[in-house]
Amino acid sequence: MVRRVVTGAGEAVAGRLVATQGGSGTAVINTAYIERLQATFRSRLGALVRRSRAPVRLKETLEAGMWVVGTCYNLCWTHKSLRREGEGNDPPAGGSKWVHSTPAQAAGLTDHRWSLEELLSLCVPPAEKPKWRGRRPRWLVEAACAA
Repeated sequence: MVRRVVTGAGEAVAGRLVATQGGSGTAVINTAYIERLQATFRSRLGALVRRSRAPVRLKETLEAGMWVVGTCYNLCWTHKSLRREGEGNDPPAGGSKWVHSTPAQAAGLTDHRWSLEELLSLCVPPAEKPKWRGRRPRWLVEAACAA
């Protein structure tokens, strides 16, 4: 099997391989991580499961779904590979000897597993106020005049 660089400079890829995998001559490009990410998106986003592209005609719809899946993946869903044995003599909640954690917990970004309700009720201000396009609805004009 011959692997070649499709995007980017070959020297940059070789430099990154040496930095991440060491100076050994056995450093290879590994596509398993991006394939696992694609499989996660396909299993969690219904629009990507079906064969048609109709549900995701707008790029913004797909992008918003990917952000939700990525956020839930890191904050809400526990992963078996990140579990650790419970400390002390008393078992963790549920009677199991394992303590399950999310990627955000494992990275030290949060101290608890977020519920979906907690995540969706978090108020995050928009990055920028979108420019109003088109004609304003009558009820909005009337409300502005009344104020």
